Amino acid sequence: MNKITVKNKSNKIFNKILIVIVIIAIICLIVYCILKSFIYPLKHFDIVKKEAASNNLDPYLILSMIKAESGFDKNAISSKQAKGLMQIVDSTADDIKDRLNIEVDNNDLYDPETNIKLGCKYMSYLIEKYEGNYYIAICAYNAGLGNVDKWIEQGIISKDLDTYKNVNLPFKETSKYLNKVITSYNMYRLLY
Repeated sequence: MNKITVKNKSNKIFNKILIVIVIIAIICLIVYCILKSFIYPLKHFDIVKKEAASNNLDPYLILSMIKAESGFDKNAISSKQAKGLMQIVDSTADDIKDRLNIEVDNNDLYDPETNIKLGCKYMSYLIEKYEGNYYIAICAYNAGLGNVDKWIEQGIISKDLDTYKNVNLPFKETSKYLNKVITSYNMYRLLY
């Protein structure tokens, strides 16, 4: 075999490798764009950023909660009558409004700005109540703080909960919710 034949074979192999690398790069770019545009969007981000900042919260945590709660549907309503993006029930909204000393009609819970404002205020309250433990605050947001307080009292969960995977909670929905929120949060942090 002469040098030209070896060089041609080397060039062909190099070209094939280069084509594979380009194809992989294009696929990665497409996946990245799909993740950012459709799966982990920044919907209502101006409001989220503002309200998260005023409550000392990470905006990507709030986006993750909205994604888990309503899938970014501002008109969402649950079987328990939780409303809007952050799925707030009327009684929780009333409690938050009393804390904030503001006038808001519960029909405004479908308004993204009102809903996110109240949801962020409530989440901030939960984080403070549970001494900065985000995992427990997330559980309380989903299951209610009365239930979470009972679980801590009964030793079902530790007040120092430090994981989100395989947490054995009495409500399977809350275990799934905690995992979903933290998984989304990690993806948001990775993408943005």
